[in-house]
Parts: sequence; structure tokens; C-alpha cells
Amino acid sequence: MKTIATISTPIGRGAIAIVRMSGDKALEIASRIFTTKKLDNFLNAIPNYMYYGKLDCQDFSDAALAVYFKAPNSYTGEDVVEFQCHGGVRLINEVLKKCIQEGCLPAGKGEFTKRAFLNGKMALSDAEGIIDMINSESIASLNAGYRLSKGDIAQKIVEIQTNLLDCISELEASLDYPEEMEEQAKSNAHVSISSAIEELEKLYSTSKVGEYIKQGINVAIIGQANVGKSSLLNALLGRERAIVTDIAGTTRDSLEEYVEVQGIMLKLIDTAGIRDTDDAVESIGVQKSIEIAKGSDIILFVTEAGRDLNDYEKSLIDKFDKNNPIMLVINKSDMAQDSRKGAHISAKNRQGLEELKNSIVDLFVDKSVDTSGNIITNQRHAQAVKAALESVKNALLSFDTMPLECSLVDLKDAYFVLGEITGSTANEDIINNIFERFCLGK
Repeated sequence: MKTIATISTPIGRGAIAIVRMSGDKALEIASRIFTTKKLDNFLNAIPNYMYYGKLDCQDFSDAALAVYFKAPNSYTGEDVVEFQCHGGVRLINEVLKKCIQEGCLPAGKGEFTKRAFLNGKMALSDAEGIIDMINSESIASLNAGYRLSKGDIAQKIVEIQTNLLDCISELEASLDYPEEMEEQAKSNAHVSISSAIEELEKLYSTSKVGEYIKQGINVAIIGQANVGKSSLLNALLGRERAIVTDIAGTTRDSLEEYVEVQGIMLKLIDTAGIRDTDDAVESIGVQKSIEIAKGSDIILFVTEAGRDLNDYEKSLIDKFDKNNPIMLVINKSDMAQDSRKGAHISAKNRQGLEELKNSIVDLFVDKSVDTSGNIITNQRHAQAVKAALESVKNALLSFDTMPLECSLVDLKDAYFVLGEITGSTANEDIINNIFERFCLGK
């Protein structure tokens, strides 16, 4: 493949910027523009050794560092050279321009990682783990992305595929020698298919938790005007984000902020206070609040301690989908006694907030799921595992009632769809779509 080059650090002024080349000509091109007192020629560079020297870009020079990674022991599996330069915008663009003038092609999005996949350095799911790490906003998501990038999921999928392939091979052989092999092949297949079902069910059961780990939990703060919704948002954040006054209708649009709890990101949405109003702008805010609540993972319905829900609050709760979990948050608990079931807090005095945050996470993150183990956090992987699970279950159901060929079709379907996770059976469109989500230089 052609040698490619691009800038691997964000564009902008900074202390350091990196230009990366990958391909058969990377070392040769580097030797024409980089010199160091340590070597007569950079062609003699020791792999994985950082050299200090001079970049000669024709119109200017820069003191820089260079390192050579020799194929196949590099990120892409090809010869790779990286220059660490000063981080000026014009400077780094001129370095890239010089690399291209010397024979490099500009790299596309994710092309370095795509080459790593094509050269067998990683599975397709490993590459997706790298994307997840780059995009992570919480510790739990970061850890899940790391495990994915290290091949934990790919290894488990390959184990299941190997089990299925052995089963398929034995069953197909029994079709040619039914009298000698069919009974034993079917007996072995029952064991193999049951094992695959167990492993796939275990994986798929983690997908919902994985979704919350990766995407976070959307939390809508809802209630009548002046019950303390904005005060609750500020208290949960530990800073004054929303304006708080005694005037009803202060919040007219939603505010979104994030807080991390148990490594999970909570997206807190403070909505407009809901009440009957003739104000056109406020009415829009009220309607938007109801829509946001319906689209959230959980509704924190804020009310005041010392009184029952009034008729308006009850009618408001009835507007929400019964599938939306609603947690009653009883604010101002420092001012009045209240025996109702719910989260008792004082936003003003910051009481009960940790219990509230933890109870939200505990509602969505199943404690029986080992979050340090294999977790499906990618929707594409979840769909593939679900499809494979349905296929192997169909194979088992039809095993004793239909021709063996029918079960083989389902088993082969399961094998194929699992290969889309690792990339072994993924088509070009899937592969290209994944790497298009990468940034330049990765």
C-alpha cells in the first residue's frame, strides 16, 4: 500500500504536534527531511528509539524528535515514522506538506487504524474500542472501551465461533456418513449449541448496562414551578448553574449538565416549571419539558415535603408514559416531616444528594453484571449477538424435528453474523462505515 501521512494531534497552537507516516517508504522519506547527529543517515535508525534532530522543510527548519517503528511491530503493521514538532498551525502544516511532496499520500479518516485491521494487528471490534476510548466521558465508559480495544470481546466471540465451526464441520461430515457418525454428531451438537446459547445469553444480558455505561443516563428534572428543580440541579452539580429566584417561571428552557456517579455519566436536564400560564414563551417551555421527560431514561418528579401531591401534579404524572420510571423527589425535607416513599432531600442544605445519585445509577446498572468483565457497549455488537442467539436457538429447536440441513443453515448464519463483530466476515460497507467515524491521524 502507498505510504500515507497526516497530522495526528488536534489542529491549533500547542507545545507539541505530531506528524505520522505509515508505509513502505516511510523511513526513506523521513531520511530525506530529518537529520540527527546520532546517525549518518536516518535510514539506519534503531526501531523504537527517539532521536533529536532537525527537520528540513525547504522554506524553514525545526528542532524535532523522530521515532521509527519497524514493520510488523508497529501500530499499523507497516513501517511507521512519527515526528514530534513544535505545535504551530502553519509549522505543522508545512511539515505535512513536505512529507506529501516527498511521496506520501494524505491519510483519510481512521486510515492508520484501518491498515492495522487489514494487516491483522487488531479485530474490527478492537478498533471500535479505540473510538469508544477517544469519545469516552466517564470512567466506566473509558474502561469498557479499553477492554474492547484490547480484544476481550473479540476473543470471546472467536471462542464461540470456533465452537460453532467444530459443530458445523462434524454435522456436515455426518451427512456423508450418516450410519457411522450421525448419532454421535447430533449428541455432540446438542452440547455445543447449548454452550453457545449460554455464552451468547450471558453476553447479550450485559448490553443494556453497556448502553448506560457508554451513553450515560438521561435524567429529566420535572415539577411545578418553584418546587426547587433548579436548586436541585445546582446542588447535584455542586455549583450555581441555573438561576434560582422566588419568581415562578424563571426557567423557560431546558438546561443540560453532566455529573459522574459510580463511573456512570448522568445527563441532568433541568426543565421549565410546569404550570398553567398565558405567557406564550413559557407555554412553549412547559410543553418542551413534558416532551423531554417522555424521552428521558428516568424522571425526577420534584415536589415539596409536608404536603400531598396536588391535583395538578397528579394530572401531570398521568401525562407520562408508564414505561418511564418516575422517582418522587421530596425537596425541602429540612423544613417538614414527610413519610411518603421517595428520595427525601434538601437542595438548599445539600442533604440526601449522594443517596439520590446512587439510587438513580442502581436503578439502571444491574449489580449482578460484572462491569469489570466482558460487556457489550456497542449497539452493532448487541444486534449481532442477538441475531446469533436467535439463530442458534432456532437450530436447536429444529434439530430433532427437521432435516439436519435446516439446523446447519441457522448455525452458519450465527457463525457469519458473529464474524461481523470481529471483522472476519464483515463486508466492505461495514468496515468503511466504522473507520469513517475515526478522526484524521488515528
